[in-house]
Amino acid sequence: MQPIGITLRALREGAGLSQIEVAQWLSARCKPIKSKAVSSWECGGSLPNAEQLLLLCDLYRVDNVRTAFLGKNSGLNEIGLRKLQEYASLLEESSRYRYVPPVRLRTLRLYDLPASAGTGQYLDNDNYELLEVDSSVPLSADFGVRVSGDSMVPRFADRQIAWVHEQPTIQNGEIGVFCYDGESFIKQFRLGTDGIFMVSLNKAYSDISITNPDTFRVFGKVVG
Repeated sequence: MQPIGITLRALREGAGLSQIEVAQWLSARCKPIKSKAVSSWECGGSLPNAEQLLLLCDLYRVDNVRTAFLGKNSGLNEIGLRKLQEYASLLEESSRYRYVPPVRLRTLRLYDLPASAGTGQYLDNDNYELLEVDSSVPLSADFGVRVSGDSMVPRFADRQIAWVHEQPTIQNGEIGVFCYDGESFIKQFRLGTDGIFMVSLNKAYSDISITNPDTFRVFGKVVG
């Protein structure tokens, strides 16, 4: 049986959480603690109390406390193990102790000048704001642009944000953000025997033929 601290550290790292995040999560559900306490538990300097340990099991998604911390051998008899499981069940049923994943924010560029879904506007500049986004934005997104016009309806409406993964190439049929002749566009890319085209989803708009490939550039692929 390995020390409880080693197990706690392995569970935390497996959950992808920092000691600070664990301390903040626990503090919102029981007596406030600092990250130093979490570090002390993991180093063997101290141990969490019963409530803290059960909350940690909830946070780390530990279904079998006995197996996780005690291995096959335990000092508890069957009655004691049942009591432990009953306590864990009560905590799980309470909204106070229910696991809530930490909100992870990151900052992405959002361009003030919209990528056009109509006539096209220049995008390759420093005119953007930094926007904090949560997990609802795809992790592969590197920046966002505000769509202008209705040529990409129903996928994108006017002023809607399109999230883009920055890459220099794109596959046939994918939607991307492009620069052509000094203007930026959000369109579907089509490569066929009849040429290269930027295609609108709104059929009221004509396809744009890429007749001068030297002035055509891919900013990235739309991922959300």
